[in-house]
Amino acid sequence: MQNLIIVFLIIIIGILFTLYVFLKKEIKNTTNQLKRINKIDTNSKIQLSSTDKILQELVTEINRTLVEKQEMKSEYKKVDLELKQAIANMSHDLRTPLTSIMGYIQLIEDDNLSDDDKKRYVDIIKRRAKSLEILISSFYEFSRLEGKEYQFQLKSIKLPIVTSDIIASFYNDFIEKGIEPIIEIDNNLESTIADEKAVRRIISNLIQNMIKYGNSFVKIELKQKDNYILMSFENDAEDLEKDHISRLFDRFFTANKTRSDNSSGLGLAITKQLVEQMGHSISAELNEGNLKIIIKWKTL
Repeated sequence: MQNLIIVFLIIIIGILFTLYVFLKKEIKNTTNQLKRINKIDTNSKIQLSSTDKILQELVTEINRTLVEKQEMKSEYKKVDLELKQAIANMSHDLRTPLTSIMGYIQLIEDDNLSDDDKKRYVDIIKRRAKSLEILISSFYEFSRLEGKEYQFQLKSIKLPIVTSDIIASFYNDFIEKGIEPIIEIDNNLESTIADEKAVRRIISNLIQNMIKYGNSFVKIELKQKDNYILMSFENDAEDLEKDHISRLFDRFFTANKTRSDNSSGLGLAITKQLVEQMGHSISAELNEGNLKIIIKWKTL
């Protein structure tokens, strides 16, 4: 009986030792894989041959952590790239009017310059300075929106009244561009909750965008659909491409790669932030060469 117990203990010890050796081997293999992944910065995952549930759970958690690490690293690279691009764009946008202003100042300093030319150059400098002021204000406003520092005064708004008022203020701009807008506004709409100042900024931004880039076709529509008020701004956009749509509301994005149209690319980004932070939604689509920006305002 005593010998049987000894044999049984030896078998148990042998099994435990074998299991220990196997687990040690698996842990060492896992450690080596982890070192390799960290060293060469690969997206590989740890492979496990063991069917041991505890080891499998451990490796699963390690792999999940590795995936999160890679995602964080990718997001950091994306943010870093966007920041560098933003700084480059801001530098370009600020430098352009400043260079122009400095050039005209040098011309004014010419003693042989006539009074009429001096007056004309001063007027140009004033316009450039005003553009610079608007640009800096846009940078500041966008930073406030991104930092969630913008204070909204939400109240019940009648969109047909506000929209018609703003469209009327752009009458001369449409005339100068030689465009007759198609306006379809349903005056019997429900109210929405929004900040009136922000709503006016949104509509103004979108109309300015239409006037700037539309050449022959402009349409503004306001109508009820289910529990929403649909507000759309449509214009011809021959130079716009399908892949531009997904980036249309990105900060500093402009379809003009040379940025020679004096566009900071912040107008639509600010518009999107304003709409969404008030609890509504905005989207864009491109159909048969026409750009259509749609805002869905929730009704009361």
